[in-house]
Amino acid sequence: MGTERLPGEVEHQARRLVLNAAAASVAGHDHPAIGRLREWAIDGAATGAARLLWHGDRTSGDRASLVNGAMLEVLDFNETHIEAFVHPTAPVWPAVQATAELSAASLADALTATALGIEVELAVATMLMPGHYERGFNPAVAAGAVGAAAGCSVILGLDAERTADALGLAALGGAGPLEVLGTDVHPYRIGDAARSGYTAADLARRGFTAPPTAIDGEYGLLVTVAERDPDRIEDALGSLGDEWRICGPIAFKRYPTETISQAPLDCTLDLRGRTPPEKRSRVASMTFAVAPLVAEVNRSRRERFAIPTDDQQARFDGSFCAAAAWHRGCFTAREMESAARADGSILATRESVTFVADPGRGMESASLEVEFSDGSREATSIDAFRGSVANPLSDADLLGKLAGCASGVIGPDQLEVIVAAIFARPDLPMADFTALLAI
Repeated sequence: MGTERLPGEVEHQARRLVLNAAAASVAGHDHPAIGRLREWAIDGAATGAARLLWHGDRTSGDRASLVNGAMLEVLDFNETHIEAFVHPTAPVWPAVQATAELSAASLADALTATALGIEVELAVATMLMPGHYERGFNPAVAAGAVGAAAGCSVILGLDAERTADALGLAALGGAGPLEVLGTDVHPYRIGDAARSGYTAADLARRGFTAPPTAIDGEYGLLVTVAERDPDRIEDALGSLGDEWRICGPIAFKRYPTETISQAPLDCTLDLRGRTPPEKRSRVASMTFAVAPLVAEVNRSRRERFAIPTDDQQARFDGSFCAAAAWHRGCFTAREMESAARADGSILATRESVTFVADPGRGMESASLEVEFSDGSREATSIDAFRGSVANPLSDADLLGKLAGCASGVIGPDQLEVIVAAIFARPDLPMADFTALLAI
């Protein structure tokens, strides 16, 4: 594959996204849902050259795309484009990875294809939002599938006509209702978006065609699951090639839960750290002031899930997350396991958590006031959570995140080789790079 070199800042951001994808996937590699998907992926697959991340199993490209995409998503530990409501890397990178492995492409080729795929993904998400989300859809599914198809088309060297067919095939593959949140279907659907993009490009390469109006036609993607707004279409397409959305408002996470819980968790752990140990068990109420959308989402989730029965429900229950962090003094995947979900102290505190809409706040901001049983109150506030656009994670922070997620899974020597490959060995064959990501 011959491609022009990415601008320096774009290439660097692509490397950061792959580094973060490695952290999110190794953290979720042993999740039960991934175990079931892994069994499916290798069942009857006597041959295959695409690898499942960390497990190292070989399978077909489409199955590897699905499982690896789900692995990136299962803990919701990936990055978020704040304006597009999309986790950019989860649908695109796994599809590109599998295509690159099977095409003898290099890591540099895959980084370029991923960056271009994410640009297409974010452009489609820009056209879809906000109507898509307001109708109850996750834009990472529909937009992610199209972005994955674009990235795979770059790896395969498809011409404009064949690439258009690939994008059309992916665009008509279905959207992702938000009803899946809090269930194993959520990571599955993100993985399926990766598989859809992979398959669309592969079929287009073989001559399979799609209508050129798949996205903006009379019954195309925009009309059926969003609103066909000519101004939004022009905004999305007119800026392509002039600005890179991959370098836009992308937030990285320090906690394995959704973006809207990052600021409340920062507040929780900050205030807990300043509270004497003997007083921490005397919480009467915890009141968060958050963006109106965050308040509404947390209200509806609390009503929907009641007491979380599994880690997926706990992850999307902001009240539970805050209560668990308060009692445990941290928030990791362990704070959503069965022991935490059955902890009476955590559940009691969860009942005292309230999210109040503050029209002046954005999603990156929050404040917290805790009232204790003696009537005293303590408060804290942050303008931007650690990892947000205004308070970003450095390369060193992301390296620390990967090291923490990989602790006990791989050794420091293997970790060092992986990081060196991402940042200093772009010409490494993709098959050799994925071989490094195996236990």
